Amino acid sequence: MRKLLCLALLALGLAQARAEGPLPPEVTLPQLLELVKRQSPALQAERIRVALAEADLLTAQTFSNPSLAYTHKRGEREATLSQEVPLFGQRGARIETARSGVEAARAQLRLTYAQALQEAARDFMSLLVAQEREKSWLEAKEDLENALRVVQGQVEAGARSRYDLTRLEIERASLDAQLARAQAETVQASARVAASVGAPAWRPRAAGAIVTNWNAASFESLWPQAQHRLPSVRAALAQQDVAEKQLEAERRNAYPTPTFTVGQLRNGDGRSIEYGVAVSIPLFDRNQGQIARAAAEADGMRLRSRAVVLAAEGELRRAAEQLDRRKRLADRFEQDGLAMIPRLRQMAQDAYTLGRGSILDLVDAVQVVAEKKNTYLDLAEAVLHAEVDLRVASGELGADLPD
Repeated sequence: MRKLLCLALLALGLAQARAEGPLPPEVTLPQLLELVKRQSPALQAERIRVALAEADLLTAQTFSNPSLAYTHKRGEREATLSQEVPLFGQRGARIETARSGVEAARAQLRLTYAQALQEAARDFMSLLVAQEREKSWLEAKEDLENALRVVQGQVEAGARSRYDLTRLEIERASLDAQLARAQAETVQASARVAASVGAPAWRPRAAGAIVTNWNAASFESLWPQAQHRLPSVRAALAQQDVAEKQLEAERRNAYPTPTFTVGQLRNGDGRSIEYGVAVSIPLFDRNQGQIARAAAEADGMRLRSRAVVLAAEGELRRAAEQLDRRKRLADRFEQDGLAMIPRLRQMAQDAYTLGRGSILDLVDAVQVVAEKKNTYLDLAEAVLHAEVDLRVASGELGADLPD
């Protein structure tokens, strides 16, 4: 029955994903996160776990079936109806355990959701930077083409040797290789974004600019709210609650469950009604082993929950500090390293045109401009990833999934 339920839910999820229509060629980060929410294979699988937990709750709420016995002997007929009645709270404990299991499954779904969003957001940022890196190599090639026209004019005028022209053509071949590598990285980044929504044939472009939106915030201002909404903490506490409820259920199971019977006997003396009750005597087996096991699991889950809280606290501290350091480094490099690039490009071309610079100075200027831009893109990518990590560590990313 469970297998059929899983297959039905999976088919329903796939049908819903197909019904969404074609995916757009260009996607923003909010649009991608919404696609992940609707179509992520990991989330579809985790939703089935919630359905299974709800099925377990239905099982726990169901009473056991009565039994009917009928015997026929010469001169005697007997019919007996028996029913187990959990008088000592066993059924209630099972229901509470199953309910906590549903909450644990939902908390695990929220955790999987946050992890899927984190991976998708990081892949999106990598795609955005890869596109910018490809653009920077295109700009470098354009700079080289402009320089090549200047050199050709100098060679044709007899002011320069053909060595300069050959040197630039070699540099152009090198830039073509760098551009091809950047284009391949863009395709790979696009494929990772497509995989996050379960659409391997999709090759989206990332829409947006490389800017950070996170305002500087300290750990002290983020932690009070984060510790209550972090999916990892909520999942650990939900698992701890399941273990504690299971311990109570095992303690209840130590009490015997009586079976009440009512029957009718017919024989030569007439008809009589019989009533009875049967109960096991917990003389040797008092469920000691299962209680001890459940107690150990509950203690282990309490320790694990404490460890998860401490790990979440440490991760939030690390993420806040890392974002601050990376943002300051990127801002400083942008102000000090990139501000001089337009002037450097123009100075190199003017110096070569006026005969005050060599071809090596011109090539070096093109290479320096491309390298500085790519260095800044590396720093910007690190900042964007740190921003995503902080949004996850503070519990903001993934908080929109309803309970």
